Formats: sequence, C-alpha cells, structure tokens
Amino acid sequence: MSGREPAWRVLALELNAAVEEEKGSGEKAASYLLSPLGARMSRVLVTGMLTSPEPVGKPDGPPFLRARLADPTGTISVTAGSFQPRALAQLRAHSEPSLALVVGKVNLFRGRDGNAYVSVRAEGVRRIPETAYRELLAETLGQTVSRLDLLRRLSDDPAPDDATLRARGDPPHWVRAARAVKARYPPADPSRYRTPLTSVLSTLRPGPPASVQSARPGPVRITLTPPPPAPTPRSAAEQAEASAFLDVIDGLAEGSVDGYADLREAVQVAAGRGVTAARAEELLNFLEEDGVLEEPIVGKLRRA
Repeated sequence: MSGREPAWRVLALELNAAVEEEKGSGEKAASYLLSPLGARMSRVLVTGMLTSPEPVGKPDGPPFLRARLADPTGTISVTAGSFQPRALAQLRAHSEPSLALVVGKVNLFRGRDGNAYVSVRAEGVRRIPETAYRELLAETLGQTVSRLDLLRRLSDDPAPDDATLRARGDPPHWVRAARAVKARYPPADPSRYRTPLTSVLSTLRPGPPASVQSARPGPVRITLTPPPPAPTPRSAAEQAEASAFLDVIDGLAEGSVDGYADLREAVQVAAGRGVTAARAEELLNFLEEDGVLEEPIVGKLRRA
C-alpha cells in the first residue's frame, strides 16, 4: 500500500513507557502511539529473544497466537491473528525460543483499571543470527539516544527551529514526533531513561561503546520477505459489502455491555445474511487494513 508508515526501531523500555495516543480525524486516518523518548509510532521494528507462541482465545475461535520478545531493557508481547496470515504462519513456525526480528503495528489497550498495555501486532517475523541481533540492537540504541538528545535540544531557550534541526541532520519525522511528544508528556529527566539504556551495552560488548552513542536512521540490514503487491482497488460492490458488515459490528457493539462486538457473534449474524465465514474474514481484513476496525481484545471488535 502506498504511504506506508516507516517502522521505528525501538527497545522494549520505550514501548512499555508509551501511554499517549494520537488519533487522526476521518475514518482512514492513522493512529499513533507517542513515547516519552521521542517516537511517534504506528509501525515498529523490534529485536530480541522471542519465546515459542501460545494460542490465545477460545479453541473453536479464530486462530490467534501470542509470544514474548525480550531485549536487555524489558519484555513486550507479540501477537498475530487470522488478519495477519503471513505473520501468523511465521510465528507458528517459531517452535522454540530464539533471536528474532519482528516488524509490526503497535497496539495500546487500557484495562478497566486504567493501566495501559502495549503489544506489537506482527506483520513479519524472522529468525536472525547473534551477529545480526547485536548490529540491530546497536543501531536501535544509537537512534534512541539520538532522539533523547533531540528532545533535550528542543528544551533549550530559545529552542531551535525546524530548519536548524534539518541542517543538523535530524530527520523531519523525528522532529515532528519530538514536538508532538513534548506537547503530550511532562518534562522528564533524560537520565531516567538513559540509565536503563546502559544495560544494552553489556550485550553489545566486546564492541566499543562509542559506536552506539549516536546514530541516524540507516537501512535495515535484515530483509524480511517481500511485502505483497499493492491490492487492486476495491469495487463499489466490495465497498458496499464491507460497509454493510461494519454496520453489523456497530449494531452489536452498541447493544453490548462493554461496547465491543463479539467476533463470533458478528460472523453468525453475517451468515444469517448470506455471508460465508470465509468472506466475513476477508471483510474484516479489509476494514482493519483501512484503519476502520480494530481488535484491541482477542475476539472483540470496535471502530478504530
């Protein structure tokens, strides 16, 4: 798809610290998760030790797997379901813990207790050797430190303008993200985050620490399987069918206690209207790709 969001290279520490969302206007507008370390994330690239996946949800429900990925700064949840068939197959094939690279979309769920839980909904999963892991970890650490430095410079009085930052080499999307983060998070002591980041250095040794002090975005040296070709534009009939299915979701969500539509119930209602289970899954995929529908809880749907 054109205009695909770049994947931010982040550590578990940063993902787990992100609690602020930025939602665009309009049905197809992208949503972002802002981190206090200067990232404005829709998609991320993470690397670490990935556990074997475990099934989540009802045995007779749609397939959904969850694994845990650990780097030197913490642990995050990685998921894949029927809406991500390639990632689901790759995660299912990950039969034993090993170093891996994961690219996917961030997902923030707030429980009834108000606590925020961040996960990565995988788009691609790839096993990697230790040398590649160390290289990616060093680049991720370097970019994290550079973004913290950008936040510090934006706190100067007077703060540098965008032209000055571009001339220094700060990527425009970094600057845009840093300004959004500063507007949403209270001022924080950078050492609060810099100190835990030193735990990464022990993993990187015997390489020199100076090599990871600062790094600008560079090309990913691990190549995932090629993305699928751009989809053929949907016909008016397909769009109408997807819209009708979304009406089913909306109706069930409005009549539920928790404000969510049950996936299994939605498929059953659609079946009563002549929509097969396979076609219902395709429509759900359409709506998720368009950013209209989300599944923040396994088996529970709502408008994004």
